[in-house]
Amino acid sequence: MQLRKTSFSFAILVFTLTGTGVSSLESDQQQDIVYSSVGRSTSRLEGDVRIITLEQDVKVTQGSMQISGDNAVFESESGSSAIRRVTMEGTPARYRQQLDENDDFVEGESDSIYYYVDGEPIIELVGSAILRSASDVLSCAAIKYYTDSRFTETTGPCEGVSGRATLTGSPSN
Repeated sequence: MQLRKTSFSFAILVFTLTGTGVSSLESDQQQDIVYSSVGRSTSRLEGDVRIITLEQDVKVTQGSMQISGDNAVFESESGSSAIRRVTMEGTPARYRQQLDENDDFVEGESDSIYYYVDGEPIIELVGSAILRSASDVLSCAAIKYYTDSRFTETTGPCEGVSGRATLTGSPSN
């Protein structure tokens, strides 16, 4: 993946990274990852990992996938610039993605969002996590959402409303 930096007026920074990504819509995975912020950005190396930090009103998009929050950290391989993970912090951090051509969306929010790019793209919502679709709402301490398969893993306690049932649970000891 190549990292290209473009500066805009009013201190808005936009970076474009080429690579694979979320593919709830088949076309999403062919799109570039684009991110911006109105605050400062920093870059550093830790071993073989390049870390880019963006501050203040950060937005990340890839096709129909959008995450936003207060601050973001991008981790990529220093040699190839291949993105491994994006971490978004916010009050709350938000996620939205179109599921299909029928304009159905999935949305989420939490204290932190981890976007894992390698393999099947994963959105992990951590801290007061909520994931919504047209007929379902799931609220847990943490939710891991596999965007291609639409599979979820949860960490409780959890509450949820499905188009057919209501779920309330807590972690077993």
